[in-house]
Amino acid sequence: MRTHDLQELVDGLAARLQRSVTVTDPEIRILATSAHFGDEDEARVRAVLARVAVPEVYRHIHSFGVRSWSEPGTVAAAPALGFKQRFVIPIRQGRTLLALLMIIDRAESGLTDVELNTAMQTTRTMVGILDRDQADLQRRRAHRSKLLSDLLSDNDAAREQARSQAAQIMGGPVEHAVVMTMKIGSPSQYGAELALEVDAGLANVELREGSRLAHMCQDGIATICSVAEQPPSKAGIREQARRILGSVSSLLNESVCCTMGLCDDPTRLSMMRTAQQKSRLAAEAATVLPQFRPLAAFSDLGVFSVLLRLRREDLEDVVPSSLRRLLEDDPHGVLGETLTLYLASGGSIPATAHRLRLHRTSLYYRLNQIEMQLELSLHDGEARQILHLGLKAMELLDAYSRLQEK
Repeated sequence: MRTHDLQELVDGLAARLQRSVTVTDPEIRILATSAHFGDEDEARVRAVLARVAVPEVYRHIHSFGVRSWSEPGTVAAAPALGFKQRFVIPIRQGRTLLALLMIIDRAESGLTDVELNTAMQTTRTMVGILDRDQADLQRRRAHRSKLLSDLLSDNDAAREQARSQAAQIMGGPVEHAVVMTMKIGSPSQYGAELALEVDAGLANVELREGSRLAHMCQDGIATICSVAEQPPSKAGIREQARRILGSVSSLLNESVCCTMGLCDDPTRLSMMRTAQQKSRLAAEAATVLPQFRPLAAFSDLGVFSVLLRLRREDLEDVVPSSLRRLLEDDPHGVLGETLTLYLASGGSIPATAHRLRLHRTSLYYRLNQIEMQLELSLHDGEARQILHLGLKAMELLDAYSRLQEK
């Protein structure tokens, strides 16, 4: 960004208007900002300090549909956010929104004709600067997205070429990669702005942390790749995933559910397709199963890493008919809970009794009832494995049913 030229234009306009002026990109990240003129508000001060979109202010501004504006307009004040009314001029090159010029409207009376003409002349001068920089940014994002697509392609030649170009496109060594999958909302919430909000959230992470990210987003599923020269730790991978999830979620409508799955082992570029599959399974777990929400790593999934690969009709076959009958004839869930905790405790009587807060004699009585109804011995290791798998399959089936009911 040629910030020097842009800054001079912003400072000059602010001096002529005697008002605070800011130019942001379409995602409300500051590109240039003038000195205060005694009209600053809390939102402006926070934005100048953060240099990235303040989530609640971002949502407020975009609630007025500024991305589609072709003419100047006002964004109303939001006292609860410390946000005074802004007079906003969209800066466009053809149909492309390059930036937003925002002027604090302290009198809430707009601009005079002379002031508006001065501001419009300034924005026309800014177009040349912003257009070159926006084109560079879009090319860089497109190249990174194409790189990620090729690295995950089933075409051997495309993958090989992508690996040879990765360091140049990503701006440095890419010895290790972390693959994440983010699932966002439901089909009714997918729209053109969703991809822009994902772009903004990820760009904020890059700006704050210096991360190198590539991503692609389609139908509410974003595949994200973070690259590094040195292998990150598992804890570091999870923490970065939490920051990415939080950054994107903060810009979305509060009604939109956002979940993340990741392969928490750094991988070589040649193994990214396997890492992507693991991250997708983890994202499915985070979306479907409450205990994993909102972020799950593949290593967290246990037997669900197998069950999530099955179709629902195949999951039905995993559940022994005797187990299904036991649970259906157990309206209060006493035997089901006992069996679940017994298996989760590795068949340990003391551990199960402790978790149930139950005397061992009562526990033995319940286990005897379970064995009689199942016609299986709980001392049989293979029988315990079958029952454990069946209970997990039923848990997953129940979760799918709950999602369908929403």
